[in-house]
Formats: sequence, structure tokens, C-alpha cells
Amino acid sequence: MNGNTEGRADEGTAPPAAGVGGLYDRNTELVDGAADGNIHFGYWEDESDSGSFPEATDRLTDLVAERVRAAPGRRVLDVGCGTGRPALRLAAASGARVTGVSVSHQEIGLARARAERSGLGDRARFTFADAMDLPFDDATFDAAWAIESLTHMADRTEALREIGRTLRPGGRVVISDFLLRRPVTGAGKEIVDHMCRVFQAPSVAGPDEHWNSVRRAGFEVVEFLDIGENVRRSYIEIPEFLNRAGASVEEGADIEFLTSADSFSQAAALPEVGYVLMVAERPAR
Repeated sequence: MNGNTEGRADEGTAPPAAGVGGLYDRNTELVDGAADGNIHFGYWEDESDSGSFPEATDRLTDLVAERVRAAPGRRVLDVGCGTGRPALRLAAASGARVTGVSVSHQEIGLARARAERSGLGDRARFTFADAMDLPFDDATFDAAWAIESLTHMADRTEALREIGRTLRPGGRVVISDFLLRRPVTGAGKEIVDHMCRVFQAPSVAGPDEHWNSVRRAGFEVVEFLDIGENVRRSYIEIPEFLNRAGASVEEGADIEFLTSADSFSQAAALPEVGYVLMVAERPAR
């Protein structure tokens, strides 16, 4: 068990350049502008919903936040906090204290600057830390969320077990992540494999893998929704942004990352690709 106190992290240890942290260190400034600081997919109510991509990403944040049940005095862990906008949105709306973690120094620096500008630095803190080895005491938080961060984990069960360690009995974790409804073959598999390689994801989990990893980590599933059709427009919006960013690529950015737009557009047409919104709780004992 990790018995470190909250906030202590190894600020001087940079992640490997080829790893997830390196991916976001090199590309965060580019993607941060895609949705006003939300580095995740958006949610549209239906095909007639004309909301912008930033509006849709805020809506996805809100769907996750509703399930976290944040309130004044409660403490929430944001696993894979990006540049801080979702955590700050939750802190402002709920009065809860939010702690975000990321393996990207670039993300943490931008998140701290955003917190300072927002005046919410007393309720939103950001720490460089690995979700597989969190620098917090047992039972520190009332709830946690992981928005598209478990997809980067080599062992989802161990990551969830470590998150669960930091939650109080009865605490819940809310997960939004990519879902492979059923196996893909041929050209579809090539598209999914390419996206996984570019975005440092070992794989895209299927329904059973999502359920089993949560249960093996000691949680009880409360809700499992496939909202793939509501987020599918993101696969069109993101390539448009990447194409614009690629026109003014900065030194150090990943060319393969910026030229991955075609894979996103192609993934939009794959019926096998979904998106999970999942709630699980620790037993209250």
C-alpha cells in the first residue's frame, strides 16, 4: 500500500519520451485549443443537436460529474486530468475539492496556470503522478473519475485497484472510455490498431473487459451505458482540428499524431466502435 501524503509527487522524474507522458508533453499545447481545454470527446444529444465541439465536450464532462455526486466538503480524484478544465468545472459547480493527476509535466503546468487564472487554486490541485502508483493515503477521496485515461493503462485492473485504494468505503469511480463493441477484422482492425499505436493505448477494451476489470478491482458496477452514437461526431470534429494544427506544426510535435486524422474519420464509420460511461462503487464496509 502507498502511504504517501496527498500532494507529494516526484516532480523531477519525467516520463519516458516514448510513453504516454511524452506523447502529451509534445502535443498538449496543440490539442488543448481544440475544445477550449477539454482533451476528450464530446457528447451530442442526437443528430439534430447543433452544439459546437467545445460545448459537447463540456456536456460529456457534466455527464461524468453528475455521477460523481460531488458536493462542498467532498474530495474528488481526477485520474488523467489533462490541462485541468474538467476538474475546474467540477470544483466551480459543486464546491468540492478536486485533485488532478497526470504523467505529463506539460499538462500539469498548464492545469496549474489555469487554476491560478480561475481563482480556484484553493479547490483544485494538480500533481504529477502515475495512476498505477498514486501518492495519496488510503481512503483519501470520496470519489474519482477517469475520462479517457484508462485506455492508456497497461493493466486496467491494477489501475482501478490503485484508484480504489484511495477511495473511502462506499466511494465511487466514474469512467468514460472507448469501447470495442465486438472484434473488428480486416481494414477495421487496421484503423483501430493505428489509433491505438498513435495514442499510446495498448488496446480498446470490449464490454466484458470493462466489466471484469472493475469487478476484479473490488468494485460493484452501478451503471454501464454505451453512448457511442452520442460521441461519434467527435471522430469528425477532431480530424478537422488536427488538419488545421498540422498546417502550423511546431517543432517537437509528433508528425504521426498530427497526420492521424484519416484514422479518426475512418473510425467514425465503424459500427463496432462505441463509448462507455460506467459507474462503480467500493463496498460500504
